[in-house]
Amino acid sequence: MSAELLVIGGGQAAAQLIEVARQEGFAGSITLVSEEPTLPYQRPPLSKQFLAGGHTAEWLLYRPADFYSKHAVDVRLGRRVQEIDRARCSVHLDDGSSLQFDRLALTVGARARRLEVDCDAHDSLFYIRTLADVQGLRPRLQSPRRIVIIGGGFIGLEAAAVLVQLGHTITLLAAGAEVIPRIATTDISGFLVARHRQHGVNILLGTTVTALRRRHDGSVAVETDTGAAHIADLVIAGIGAVPNVELAASAGLACDNGIVVDTFARTSDPDIVAAGDCTNHPNALLGANLRLETVHNAVEQGRTAGATIAGKELPYVQAPWVWSDQYGLRMQSVGVLDGFNRTVLRGDPARSSFSIFYYRDDTLLAASTINQPLVFGAVRRALNHRVALSPQDAADPRFDLAAFAKNPPQLNFDVPWPTRYEQQQRALAWGHA
Repeated sequence: MSAELLVIGGGQAAAQLIEVARQEGFAGSITLVSEEPTLPYQRPPLSKQFLAGGHTAEWLLYRPADFYSKHAVDVRLGRRVQEIDRARCSVHLDDGSSLQFDRLALTVGARARRLEVDCDAHDSLFYIRTLADVQGLRPRLQSPRRIVIIGGGFIGLEAAAVLVQLGHTITLLAAGAEVIPRIATTDISGFLVARHRQHGVNILLGTTVTALRRRHDGSVAVETDTGAAHIADLVIAGIGAVPNVELAASAGLACDNGIVVDTFARTSDPDIVAAGDCTNHPNALLGANLRLETVHNAVEQGRTAGATIAGKELPYVQAPWVWSDQYGLRMQSVGVLDGFNRTVLRGDPARSSFSIFYYRDDTLLAASTINQPLVFGAVRRALNHRVALSPQDAADPRFDLAAFAKNPPQLNFDVPWPTRYEQQQRALAWGHA
């Protein structure tokens, strides 16, 4: 009897997992169960191109509809898995039906963190996490609005950039002293804040929202700890995400700020894999565990999980990276800033083309770039393959980082991790990730 694979969750990790499982030889049946009523789609455009209008829901799809028939996937949309019965290798759905499995994949993602303040204006409070979220918001944007955005992460900044260019009046409230504090330091954060203010966004840092009050004229007063109240027609909250671990935890799987997996995307039950925003996984390059909410993580870990399902071993060993588009600027960041004690500037912020490198002494940890994709590619290569990039070379405009990025990785067989096979696999995938 052939094996049965059940995939729970409908994000990019799910589609990537299915594709690689088939490519690597998994010949059993595959069933995909997603609580959302649409096929797996891309989330990053929700706060950018899709929010701006002019695109259909089909444009967001990660793979076209015929991908699932081509790969013989039984797709069950709009269905929620309520319970995993590991002893009987089955799951129970919200319509009363059950499904059997031999192998189970959890790609259940994360949900928007909710604003926990006194609020009597819930019909004017929006989040940007799902297609349904933005489909509910877009009709409210047909005429100029006063919009307060809560949160200084990528969701808040990207939404602000889109909406101010559509003619809305935007105030952005960030609790921290900087925006995107986990991704970049003052140099990048300050640059982005200045660019937003140039476009008319009223950014207020160090400001915590305490309440949302409905006013007699139908508007909303967004009250803050400074004593100020900002009047809005609509409020958008982008204050992070919470991993969906409840299903896994209730099934007895190890969870700790995400579903705990190993380098091969295996959970504490070797017959169950997990991938994407929902996981807490080890990163051997960093020597630490991470939970990431990025496309890169969903796609690459989805690949690893798919290979594991097919009986292959493709370890997930990469430096994390993320990008954002705002006002025609492409910001890209790779690595983790924790522990840096030295920064190096390359390029010219006044020309909107520069990079900040983060070092611990002479060891490169991360970099954030503005409109410097070749620099970003070079740093990805350096971090993924442990190729040394000195602070002097990073800062020297005469040093050819473009050539550095394009050269084949220098495989180092003396280090215990990644192995030669793993490094070769990453080298082959270099131009495609």
